[in-house]
Amino acid sequence: MTTDSFTAPRQDKSHKIAPRYVTWSAIVAPLLVLTGWAFIAAVPIALMLWGTWTDRRVRALRWWSGLTALLYAIPFMQYLLRTDPEASMSSMLHPAMGVAIALAAAAVVLKIFKSHRG
Repeated sequence: MTTDSFTAPRQDKSHKIAPRYVTWSAIVAPLLVLTGWAFIAAVPIALMLWGTWTDRRVRALRWWSGLTALLYAIPFMQYLLRTDPEASMSSMLHPAMGVAIALAAAAVVLKIFKSHRG
């Protein structure tokens, strides 16, 4: 028996693969925000945040998912504290804030796909 089998780096990338719910949440969240379903985007953003903070494989994405959640939380709280009961979150969302949320979530997606390429 040689020690090569114990010190050799792993050939498979199963230790680096992000959970599918994190990947899909990062893909779906900006689509929902940009297409007018901003209130429903709370679910994938919460899943993405929870997944990156609890799973060791995607620990490096904590800051990006935290930034996405923070950028989403600002208009979400404004929506919850609104005075007009008829307004939707998508109509209250400033276009620049929507783009910022989408870019932050896109950074998570790009980092996931970049780590899976190598």
